[in-house]
Amino acid sequence: MSMSKRDFVKLADALRAEKPGDNWNPNKRVQWELDIKAIANVCAESNPRFKRERWMSYVNGECGPNGGELKRSDGGLKRDVLMREVR
Repeated sequence: MSMSKRDFVKLADALRAEKPGDNWNPNKRVQWELDIKAIANVCAESNPRFKRERWMSYVNGECGPNGGELKRSDGGLKRDVLMREVR
């Protein structure tokens, strides 16, 4: 039985919770990134509809589980803050 989208999101949530902080040893951060890529390869083999880039972006905190933009705690979108910083 292949993994479903729900399974991929649960796995990504668990990995996000263990994402190294800025104070981690750089070697441990590199190892974490390599592990994430290896896990993504297994997921892709498990389900041909697996969207590797979207999943990687979600694990890295760059988007929501469906690939959408992340919401800020005040309800706005991160894009709005980035646009203000650019101007």
